[in-house]
Amino acid sequence: MQSSGRCAAEMVELFHTPPMMQAGLTRRLSHEPHASLALMRVPSGKPRGPATDCRPVQGEPRLSPGTQLEIDTRNTPSYTCAVNKGAMASKGAKETLVSKLGFRSNNSGSKAEAELEKVRKENAHLRKKIDEQAKRFIKSPDSDKGKLLERILSLETLRERNNQQLLVKEQELESLRQQLSAKGGEVVASLQAQLEQRRREAEQRDGMFQSLSQETENLKNKLATVSARCQSLETQATNGHAPAPELVQIQDQLKDALEKNQQWLVYDQQREVFVQSVVARTMELEQQLEQAKEQQESKAEPSSEASNNTQGKEKESVLKKHYETMLLGVQKDLESQKDQTARALQELSIQKEQTLKAQAELQRQREQVGRVQEERCVLQRKYEDKCSELSAFLRKYEERGKELDEAKIQLQAERLGNRQVVHEERKVSSERTDRVRADLEKVEKRLDEEKKRSDDLLQQVNMLQKSLINQNEERRRIAALEQQIQLSAKDSENEKLDRQSMQEQLQKVLKELRKARDQIAKLESAKQPCARFSEPSSYNNLEFERLAINSHGPTSPSKVISLLDESFLECPKCQAPYPTSRHRELLAHIDYCFA
Repeated sequence: MQSSGRCAAEMVELFHTPPMMQAGLTRRLSHEPHASLALMRVPSGKPRGPATDCRPVQGEPRLSPGTQLEIDTRNTPSYTCAVNKGAMASKGAKETLVSKLGFRSNNSGSKAEAELEKVRKENAHLRKKIDEQAKRFIKSPDSDKGKLLERILSLETLRERNNQQLLVKEQELESLRQQLSAKGGEVVASLQAQLEQRRREAEQRDGMFQSLSQETENLKNKLATVSARCQSLETQATNGHAPAPELVQIQDQLKDALEKNQQWLVYDQQREVFVQSVVARTMELEQQLEQAKEQQESKAEPSSEASNNTQGKEKESVLKKHYETMLLGVQKDLESQKDQTARALQELSIQKEQTLKAQAELQRQREQVGRVQEERCVLQRKYEDKCSELSAFLRKYEERGKELDEAKIQLQAERLGNRQVVHEERKVSSERTDRVRADLEKVEKRLDEEKKRSDDLLQQVNMLQKSLINQNEERRRIAALEQQIQLSAKDSENEKLDRQSMQEQLQKVLKELRKARDQIAKLESAKQPCARFSEPSSYNNLEFERLAINSHGPTSPSKVISLLDESFLECPKCQAPYPTSRHRELLAHIDYCFA
């Protein structure tokens, strides 16, 4: 169910990404599920019985008997998984087996049903989102999107198929452990302990795989951000505002993504070799267990009591020595495998340092892991229920020895068929990677072209910005000069009004003075016969001079112009002084100075 939600999320991510980045995303997705094949490719020791009937529709993978995955989007086939009535018969035996091996149990299957309903609701919500995104991005060709969706679904099918194989093989190992605990002695117990150690190491590898999957999802999110940034840069390039350094950063991020993909491929090869060695070792252990069974059966043959006791002791001593040597070899193999796991853990610690930057995203992944653990606990409880039924089947183990031999033959045939299928799938994946590389090269060429176009547009935009800045400065200067001229004109008008009022007052005063002078003249003419001296007084002369000076008419326009010349205006650039009466010359000078 986790893979189904992840697949749908990746489908939505593809619709959000621009066409030029979809090729890189498909390449990343094509490497990621392939990286998970190595840990899942463990050969089984028991065929699938008729208990479960998991049929993939349209070539899709098999799912577990208790789950039903429904994905009904564009160009995606639907998954169906049915459970036959024979699966319920072996339920109790398998659950007893799981309880003896020490698996934990969880609440009843109601949680699983609730999770299934949640997944169905999420699928319906994702379908709506995909339809909306498809309506928005009508320009992008639907054929390319369909191909990408088919690639994603095919890779998810591989992952589900390998998960099912791993579950079946774990069940087979658990059944072998139960058989050995029922019949074996100390040697069998030691071998079982070693197998439990192997199981723990497998769980550690599962944890490592989960951490690696989290890192790959972080890389997906980074690529999504890069694709969104590329789309924004494309829009900026069309508008003419795309800075060149950001394009360089995007190219560096693309190069880092390519290098990480190559590292994933190398890690896949190393992990596949490691898994093959583990498979070979498990085969050897199975052969040793069969030999131990045969030797124990040979002990049970009827013979004389004395000879049987002596010969049995000798055989037991020989067997103990033989098994001790075998245990030493197994311990050496385990130590070598521990060294390999330690190296892998060191590599993981280096990679975990990079994942510290995305803690928020890790929390979301932890929630998903918690859901998966709950589902796993539900499945473990189902296995515990089936273990009670397996206890009854173990009593009939001797009668079904022949059936086991036939099953082993069938398993060998299935292994050969699975190897051929895996080989074909590898060929197909290599072809797809080549196609994705070609698409990436095309995208890089397009990026170079867009970079050149953005540089040209940047130059044009810079020129336009400079010209606009100059025009704005000239407009501001002209507006300032116009304001100064308006202020000076207002001042001159106010001065004119003041002068006119003063002139009116002066005229009134002059009229009064003339009247006074006439009256004085009349009085003087009347007093002249009585005066002792004929000369006028100095006071009268002074007053007459003042009257003569002030007896002039109203102020001439030349005096008004002289008053206007007293106030000056300056050029804002060269600061050349101009009187207010020559404001027109100042405007002509400003036009010439700023030209």
